[in-house]
Amino acid sequence: MESILTREERIVFGLRALYSKFGYRPYRMSKFEEYDLYAGNRSFLPSGEVITFTDTNGRLMALKPDVTLSIAKNLGGGPDSTPEKLYYDESVYRAPDSGLGFQEITQAGLEYLGPVDGYVMGEVAMLAARSLGEISPDWVLDLSHMGYLCALVDELGLRGPERAELLRAVGSRSAQAMRAVCTAAGAPEEPADRLIRLVELYGPATELLPELRALAATEAELAAADELEDTVRVLASFGCVGGVNIDLSITCDTEYYNGLVFKGYVPGAPSAVLSGGRYDSLMRKLGKDEQAIGFAVYLNLLERLGGAEPEYDADVLLIPDGETPEELAGVVRELTDSGRSVRVQRGATPSLRCRTVMKMMDGRPVELEGDD
Repeated sequence: MESILTREERIVFGLRALYSKFGYRPYRMSKFEEYDLYAGNRSFLPSGEVITFTDTNGRLMALKPDVTLSIAKNLGGGPDSTPEKLYYDESVYRAPDSGLGFQEITQAGLEYLGPVDGYVMGEVAMLAARSLGEISPDWVLDLSHMGYLCALVDELGLRGPERAELLRAVGSRSAQAMRAVCTAAGAPEEPADRLIRLVELYGPATELLPELRALAATEAELAAADELEDTVRVLASFGCVGGVNIDLSITCDTEYYNGLVFKGYVPGAPSAVLSGGRYDSLMRKLGKDEQAIGFAVYLNLLERLGGAEPEYDADVLLIPDGETPEELAGVVRELTDSGRSVRVQRGATPSLRCRTVMKMMDGRPVELEGDD
């Protein structure tokens, strides 16, 4: 019998088993959160739109558009608290495409709240890679580092709108746009050249890390190179470095993210199906002296991968012929006990797909030929 689980359900079960194996525990949360949390952190959300309503106590509430914000707000205490290792699969509510309106989206992922060292970064990156492997064997995980990028931008002396404009140009990997911003701001040429060179780099992490280190000119850039190297070494120890690349064009809002950031891709998906990174800055914004790192898998994007549909609606279409309900039930039980799925219906329909058509005759199911 074909699996009764959908592709998405099989992936979710695989992710739960994977995360549990490494000490992460399931976490459940309310569908609602006070709107103020999201109103003050709109730029953290993949989509800025939020569904709101007023509850019976007069509070303005929101249907949860994101999981990480809720976990960061409700958990984690400080540098001396016990680390939290959590995983989830939850529905969130947002408008990923303004033309389609709000949607209920299934999102899975994990969060680590506590001291983040080289092993923790590597373990989270490894779990991101293996999460992609649950979806497709041909996955790609691209790594970047906000600490490296921000240190380079600091060398250029850009602040405010110019800094934001440059980071947007980095995200589009446009050398021309980066050069234009730097020139207009009167930024020094040497770090601008290095920034453009770094952003143009893309390829296997093991091959590009030496060049990344060679291009580092400040202590902050060298520290970021160290963290990327530590992460890749842990990935190699877990045997999942083959699909891992360096891509410094990956940028995230520096108000929330610092350090390692990454995105994951599988063939057929229109955009990244996985996104994550280190978000100590978000924890500080929420008033918590804690480090944190995690990622989310966007399961709604998997619907577009065109997974194979079941070939048949049922193994057997059983057509009754005046039997009593208990006689019919006995035959159906016999067929289902043999491992076949059965649909009882008074006649075939063109849209119905069954391996075998049977009709009750003299109290027993008889297989019909194609023209019967």
